Amino acid sequence: MWFDVVNSAAGARLTFTSGAARPRVSSSSSSRSYAQQHAWSPYRQGPKPAGPHIAASVHVRGRRVIICASLAGVADSPTGTDSGSSSSSGSGSSSELLSQRVKGNQQLVTGQLSNGLRYVLLPNRTPPQRFEAHLEVHAGSVDEREHEQGVAHLVEHVTFLGSKRRESLLGTGARANAYTDFHHTVFHVHAPLTNCITGTPMLPQVLEALAEIAFVPQFLPMRLEKERKAVLAEAQMMNTIEYRIDCQLLTHLHAENNLGCRFPIGKTEQVKAWEHAIVQHFWAKWYFPGNVTLYIVGDLDRPNEEVIGLIEASFGRFPAGNLADHGADVATAVLERLTANGSSSSSNGAASNGSSSNGNGTAALAAAVDSLPAQLVPAAAAAAAAGAAEPGAYVASADGSWARNIIINGDDATVLGPGVMAVTPDGRKLRHPVRPPVVHRHGCGPLMPSEPPAPPVSIFRHPLLQHFMLTVFCKLPVVTLSSMGDLKYSFMVRLLLSAFQFRINQRYVRADPPFIGIELDISDSGREGCSVSMLTITAQPVHWQETVQAAVEEMRRLQRFGLTPSELERYILAIMRDSAQLSEQANSIPSINSLDFVMESLALGHTVMSHGEAHEAMMAVAADIKLEEVNAVAASLLTFASDVGREADMLAEAAQPGQEGKWARPGPTRATSVVACIPAYVSAAGDVVSVGGGMGHGRGGMGASGHLDADAINLEELESQGRQLDALQDMEAPEGAYRFDLSPEQILSALASPDLVIEPAPDVELPQHLVDPQEIEATMQELQPRFIPLQGELEQLLATPPEALEPALCCPPTDEDTGITQRRLSNGIRINYRHTDNEPKAGLLRIVAAGGRASEPREPGPGGVGAVAVGTRTLSEGGAVGGWSREQVEAFCIANLIQSVMDSNDEFLVLDVHFAATNGGLACAFELLHQVLQCPRWEPAAFERSKLAFIATGQSVGKSLERASSSKIMEAMLGPDMRFRDPPPEMLEQLTLEGVRDVLAAQLHPSNLELNVAGDFEPEELEALVLRYLGPADFEPEELEALVLRYLGTISSPLPPPSRASLMGPPISFQDPPLQQRAITWHLKDSDERAAAYIAGPAPCRWGPFGSRAPLAPLHKGISPPPPPATNPAAAAAATAARRAHPLYATVSLQLLAEVINSRLFTTVRDSLGLTYDVSFEVTTYDRLRTGWFSVLVTSYPDRIHEALAASLAVLRELALSPVTPRELMRAKRTLMTRHESELKDNNYWLGLLTHLQSPDVPYKRVECLRDLRCMYESATIDDLYDAYTRFDFSDEAVFTCVGTSGKAPPPPPDRARLDALVSQLDGSARGSSVQSAGWGNGASSSSSSSSSTGPNGAALPVDWAAAFSKAFGAAMQQQGGAPQAQVQQQQPQQPGQQQQDEQQQGKPDPMAMFTAMLAAAQGAKLAQALGKEKQQQEQQNGDGSSS
Repeated sequence: MWFDVVNSAAGARLTFTSGAARPRVSSSSSSRSYAQQHAWSPYRQGPKPAGPHIAASVHVRGRRVIICASLAGVADSPTGTDSGSSSSSGSGSSSELLSQRVKGNQQLVTGQLSNGLRYVLLPNRTPPQRFEAHLEVHAGSVDEREHEQGVAHLVEHVTFLGSKRRESLLGTGARANAYTDFHHTVFHVHAPLTNCITGTPMLPQVLEALAEIAFVPQFLPMRLEKERKAVLAEAQMMNTIEYRIDCQLLTHLHAENNLGCRFPIGKTEQVKAWEHAIVQHFWAKWYFPGNVTLYIVGDLDRPNEEVIGLIEASFGRFPAGNLADHGADVATAVLERLTANGSSSSSNGAASNGSSSNGNGTAALAAAVDSLPAQLVPAAAAAAAAGAAEPGAYVASADGSWARNIIINGDDATVLGPGVMAVTPDGRKLRHPVRPPVVHRHGCGPLMPSEPPAPPVSIFRHPLLQHFMLTVFCKLPVVTLSSMGDLKYSFMVRLLLSAFQFRINQRYVRADPPFIGIELDISDSGREGCSVSMLTITAQPVHWQETVQAAVEEMRRLQRFGLTPSELERYILAIMRDSAQLSEQANSIPSINSLDFVMESLALGHTVMSHGEAHEAMMAVAADIKLEEVNAVAASLLTFASDVGREADMLAEAAQPGQEGKWARPGPTRATSVVACIPAYVSAAGDVVSVGGGMGHGRGGMGASGHLDADAINLEELESQGRQLDALQDMEAPEGAYRFDLSPEQILSALASPDLVIEPAPDVELPQHLVDPQEIEATMQELQPRFIPLQGELEQLLATPPEALEPALCCPPTDEDTGITQRRLSNGIRINYRHTDNEPKAGLLRIVAAGGRASEPREPGPGGVGAVAVGTRTLSEGGAVGGWSREQVEAFCIANLIQSVMDSNDEFLVLDVHFAATNGGLACAFELLHQVLQCPRWEPAAFERSKLAFIATGQSVGKSLERASSSKIMEAMLGPDMRFRDPPPEMLEQLTLEGVRDVLAAQLHPSNLELNVAGDFEPEELEALVLRYLGPADFEPEELEALVLRYLGTISSPLPPPSRASLMGPPISFQDPPLQQRAITWHLKDSDERAAAYIAGPAPCRWGPFGSRAPLAPLHKGISPPPPPATNPAAAAAATAARRAHPLYATVSLQLLAEVINSRLFTTVRDSLGLTYDVSFEVTTYDRLRTGWFSVLVTSYPDRIHEALAASLAVLRELALSPVTPRELMRAKRTLMTRHESELKDNNYWLGLLTHLQSPDVPYKRVECLRDLRCMYESATIDDLYDAYTRFDFSDEAVFTCVGTSGKAPPPPPDRARLDALVSQLDGSARGSSVQSAGWGNGASSSSSSSSSTGPNGAALPVDWAAAFSKAFGAAMQQQGGAPQAQVQQQQPQQPGQQQQDEQQQGKPDPMAMFTAMLAAAQGAKLAQALGKEKQQQEQQNGDGSSS
């Protein structure tokens, strides 16, 4: 044993480590409980020792036990007594600790070039060999003047997309983008260290690209107009109901400043009208080096000195911003005027209390500088106190506006108004000292004379809203985190939030009253420059008053009585364990996350700490936290929502003598705004009758990000969609609906709730164990669990004496290629696990039970349709296990950093548990598993809530265009089988608690369970836990395997094992209706005009031979890796045969085919034809079930949905005519392999790989499949894709289609006669729906065919044929009248008299088929042309002596 003593902020840290005799997890206690029993800490329940004493805590990290101790109880007074009062200064050691500055991240490098540009460097290893480079311009929408709303976003578009150097990053493995927010504009690049094309370092290339974007843009008229169109389109696309809610929240939250009216997306009427000079002026004004910060974070391959040298080389050549940039004569005149008036007008340049001041000589100056868009006003001493501007600097106001002084925590800071520039006496421009440059009205301190007695209440009503949502805001100054005292305060705020959310969860479970959500958030916002406390209440309209009262009750309870001692202990422990885990994972945090953290911290003025340093500091302050201090913080911060309407009373109460210790900074708070977002109409019963939409995200998603292709934008349609959303405000009430009217007075009355009687929260006992150690030991002795061979019948293996089984078969070695270890317990549970370092000291485990919804019977009943889904949710909703209540189980999980989710899908029940691998966290996770599987509690209330939730979901299907269309096409394809659709309410009503319990109990039988674990754990510990809690052992196991034996080996069931046939459920059969019934058209009466179309049909299975749906037999032979490609015909044929015999062949071929089809759908339907913004192809396949289907979803407008459907179907069919190119295959391979390699860093992905490796129903999935996955991707050929493609049937006789539209009236159907005439005009000679590749392929491959494409039989097609066809098709649809008025219109059977018309159509081509054929021809011609060009380039390279 050796000892290591390290000085820390808390005192001394003693670390001891032993070798073979290291501490092990005991069956009777853990190191955590030992520490709690033998070391006192100030956050433990019980009396505090009097006088000087040592406060200590013990933490286990792998093979190390860390003891932290600090001296406490030593007072400042000479007597050495501790008063114990929170109002006193506390002990000397405590005061000294809290006054210390926190340690900044020693690896963080900051600096500044001579021209003022700042840079921030931080090494970060994840992901390896890649880095992030972000250029932040400290100018955003809040800096825009009244006539410039949206110009910051437009400048971002023009500078970014107009850069040639940015274009040079394409294809190098780098990704670049940009976004605009309130306070800044950011250009960001994620890049590899090495250019994959040239092999040269990427960092210099990236820096040059960013430098050109920011400082050498080309404001070409063509580029400006193109991006103007893109920005306008983006504004229309963002104009959703969710965006409007966010706008409402921000408008009223920041009613007193520009954050409430200067949204990044801007105003479209201004964007349309700007001239070139306005846009370029905004760039010239704000894009200068002193207003820019460059962040480089990543796995850099060179020392910081070299990186700084590269930054200097790329950015140092640009001069510092100066007034001379706006014209030498203007600069001279302004500086002379500033010099003459500076001393006399300095006091006029800054206005207090929000009053404006133009300063001396401003009016005269306006006429002298007409060449500038506005005036320049002198204002001395521009925020020197903030440390960002130089002393003696002037403020140049671009519109003659103002600067203001405000007081924050006793410090002076100057906030500059919109359009105001800070300059030095010699004309050099400076960065704003305060960002964003706005003044806030805070909800703390004395009431101002002009302040209303109650917070203003704003109400936003809209027909698309579905729920009542009330948000209570309180704005406070940001408390910069720079000292240990600041960190302690932040720690205490986290304690409050944790306790509040736990209490709300308890009320949700009790459903008293029923509500959707109550959330409390207290956080700093760099983009808004303030701290925002926000209480959000969401409920059904009928329950809005009860839900508001519940929220006020819990806020008032926490504000009045604070935390209980056990809550304080529990949440300090949980936060510290979370901090320790984050510290362990510091090296695995992605660079983008680290960069975002650094950028936000610097924006808020926080000291940037490393995760290790932050954890050490939190360990120090944790020992200093007292219950009365936390409750004083609760009393202060929660008043804004607990005592609405009593603001003056609370301030008077806090001012009373003797109240100092009951309040913390900043004293009683008050709401600064209240916003209610409510539906426009409700039914007589109070239910929602909205026509769609949802709820907003709350101050999120406002930034303008991403870039659209301006060439693929139809602005008229986007603007029309926005006008439709506007028109909904005046929509008449639907039939049977009533206007949902609430007044601000009603809402304020509900928030005030003066008659509420509040009692202290009951204390919840925190279990030390969910499984009694003595009981589990007795069970282990009784059942004697052990590991058995992976192969063989369970009954036969159990009948064999343990000594007769070979140890190597019971505990096979870890697979060398994949690192996977496999075990099997004597109760039948199968185990697959792999150690990863993706998430240090943490991991994921997954219990999988075969069955799922597919095992449900087809008929309704007590355990019929929907039993698995409702039963799974019942267990999850109830949350109680064994003798523990849900509250106790949740407290146990919080204290031990356990997160669990139980769900079901078509094939399986799944229980996922995320655990911390330190301090006994893995053992705690296995205790939870054991109780859930062995002793679940079926709560009647939880069953009723779950059933009602699914009934509500089923009732809402018909209101959703996409969900209803999907349900209709699944019904057409699978008939009345409801197992793969949302169960209807009438079937759910027949379920009973006993019925669903019996169904799930059969599936949760131990013989039907598989455990998969991926994470940073000790394998010995895992296997011991499995044996102990899922089935006990008769030998001394090591740690991981002992846990497996202890907690999983003890799982038993009185039921017999379920049969494999019962778990498969009834067989699945596809319907074969007549051709007319395969096409469904229906309409949803709605105020919003939308359309969605589905194409679906059978698909091959992902396991086994293509075309076979028979059950798979076990594989009795080994699996060999696919051989490398061969040029010899015989060897190539042998390689193909070996590859196609591999179990992964079908899976890989289907994945590659799906990638190619999706690429073509996007290119053709979206980009080339502009028929949609969203189209996707998906193949649904299963592991256990021998079935599958494909589907295409395309969304569009009602008048174009049939075109989009036809074009999508054409793309599916044209693969038979237009061959997949090697480039397409390579792109698909690269996409899938890159995704695979990236997701290997995710434990959740590993769980997916591990799942079913031992399932008898998935015999083809073996460990070798994981080994060979990349090789199978690499060796796949185009022939393999066509082997998969031929297993699909995309003909009219095989596919199902469903077109769903919404609007006030159904759109007219397509005019077949007009379509036929149009097709004849485009191709007068073609008849028939088949297209021969020889008819168009030869002509299309020549370079001379750029002016036209060829159609069927070689007929020429004009270049704009697709657009012409689309326009004519849409016009034909619009001119067709007589649409039926029914809300849902199904295609009807053939009517009498229709037979004659159909006979007349015989021999004539189907217009849709012709359209399909021509689309195929066009796509094929384009691809053939690309192939010809690629071949020509290759021949030229070969002719030059270059290698191919």
